[in-house]
Amino acid sequence: MLSNLIDYSIFYKKKYNNPTELGDDVAYDLFISAYNDSARVKEVFEKINAKQKHWLIFPEYCYAVSEEPKKTADHESIFTFDKNLRESTLIRTYIEKAAIDLKTIGKVCIDITGFIRPHLVFFVRLLHQMKVNSIDFIYSDPVKYKKKENTDFSLDYTHVRQIDGCQGAHSTDVNNDFMIIGAGYDHLRITDVSKNKDNTKKIQLFGFPSLQPDMYQENILKAYKAAEETISKGEEVFIDEDNTIFAPANDPFVTANIISQFVKKTNREKEITNLYLCPLSTKAQTLGIALFFVTECLDLPCSILFPICERYSKETTEGISKIWKYVVEFDQLKSPTNGAN
Repeated sequence: MLSNLIDYSIFYKKKYNNPTELGDDVAYDLFISAYNDSARVKEVFEKINAKQKHWLIFPEYCYAVSEEPKKTADHESIFTFDKNLRESTLIRTYIEKAAIDLKTIGKVCIDITGFIRPHLVFFVRLLHQMKVNSIDFIYSDPVKYKKKENTDFSLDYTHVRQIDGCQGAHSTDVNNDFMIIGAGYDHLRITDVSKNKDNTKKIQLFGFPSLQPDMYQENILKAYKAAEETISKGEEVFIDEDNTIFAPANDPFVTANIISQFVKKTNREKEITNLYLCPLSTKAQTLGIALFFVTECLDLPCSILFPICERYSKETTEGISKIWKYVVEFDQLKSPTNGAN
């Protein structure tokens, strides 16, 4: 299993201290955001400078009609979706309803902060397939999680499956299978996806540096609860160089680089037979995992797996620490050979 190594650090990122600073710095033709109750989602939507602003209301947040946001200006649009739509159908439905051509509409920004992870991954996969030239993604760091390591993120787990458009042609040889898990606070989901590939070597990707100094410790405390499923037989240490890798929690480009380097190093020692990726950490790292997949894995026995849940918490954080802008130039990435489903 060979990986096409690319230096993702060629892509540009910029930090902002607050939504007003972001709004004053750059203007967009279209801004897309997933609605939830977080201040870091709502305040950015309010302050961003854009000709069109689109709220996407994901069914998994379970908003009643009375709880949905109200349109406050002519350039704002609100998109709701039927329950139980898979991520590919929902994103394609949005593009159809909005009647937009993401290749020609102009300068586009997507706020990934409130996105459900499978929807974000598929959106990246689709943008890559469409050969969109460039998209700005933004992600807002919270000041803290409301209940620290006891914060509930996902609810009503149902099953593990491959994310649409991210299903690889896997080998029947499974003697050196690997799973890289972006390990966040959601230890139950780490357990779910680990059990799904019980005999696969598990590598946990932790966010370090973390979004806030205390979050690394909180993250480790939660991930350790899934240790029985993530530590291979014969291993005794939860965190060591054989089963953990690290990348900044708010940097998708370093995340993609670290995964790419790990895969290349592992292949030199013994070729990986099948590779599975699971983004359960920050949305920034989720973006990095998606970028790695669309750039290096489309022709390989590699898939992105996810533990599907019916509900997600509407608000898990307090405040805005800082805002990051990531400029992804899709035309600099390898052209896809397989279509998104």
